[in-house]
Amino acid sequence: MNSNELTTATLQAPFLNQASTDIQQANEAIALGIYPGVFALPNNFNTHDLESYLPHRRRARGEMLTSSIFSFSEYASTHATEGASVFVDPDAMRAKAVLNLGTSEISGHADNMAIYAPDKTAAYLALLAITRQPQKQSDMAEFLEDWPDLIECFNDAGPVNIKQATAAVRKITIDSARRIESEEQQLGATRSAFESVQASSKEPLPTTVYFKCTPYADLSERVFVLRLSVLTGEKAPSIVLRVVKAEQHKEEMATELSKLVAEALAGDLPVLIGTYTRKN
Repeated sequence: MNSNELTTATLQAPFLNQASTDIQQANEAIALGIYPGVFALPNNFNTHDLESYLPHRRRARGEMLTSSIFSFSEYASTHATEGASVFVDPDAMRAKAVLNLGTSEISGHADNMAIYAPDKTAAYLALLAITRQPQKQSDMAEFLEDWPDLIECFNDAGPVNIKQATAAVRKITIDSARRIESEEQQLGATRSAFESVQASSKEPLPTTVYFKCTPYADLSERVFVLRLSVLTGEKAPSIVLRVVKAEQHKEEMATELSKLVAEALAGDLPVLIGTYTRKN
């Protein structure tokens, strides 16, 4: 070792010794659980998690996802620790059990979870698809033809037979009328134009559709009331189905889901309506 290398090593030695001492003190404090929360440590040292080399994991963490309420309740009840809670998200229609949430005195890491996501039924998926945007006549007619056992149609005159309703949707006629009024006066004149567009059909066209289905597995059957309207602004008419009181349906289904989860857990965990997001 030359004189320059010897001088550099001599100068670095105190800093290396201090860094080694700082790391040792931090490790000892963490192991004893008495650390203040922040340490001054060298920034050129990397940490390495050796958990994968241990015989067992230090703690359980992960995410279990299922569409079975029975499997969800079994897993959540078995792996829940003190403070575990279930949160039912009304928008996503799923229940999340945070199994290591902890308490106000001792907080958990909140990274061990079980999620119950009930499957949407085929009929409910069809309803969501047909009400998402305006539909062509053929698509609306096919929807009525695909689900005749679940559909009832009505207009101002009363019930409409499903076959008549389907035929009416396929044969919509757009009638347009334009009227111009003109008035001449001694000191002036007025002009006004009126245009009316009306959709009609040879068959009775429904204005209200009742769609009865079970929206999610394990939930009860419900009736969705749909308003039917015809858009006449384009070359070909398009049909809109709108769910009446859609937000109310969402709230009621979320409440039903929370009761279903609470019954399955039999009081083992509290069930709350809302979402939970872990913050670092």
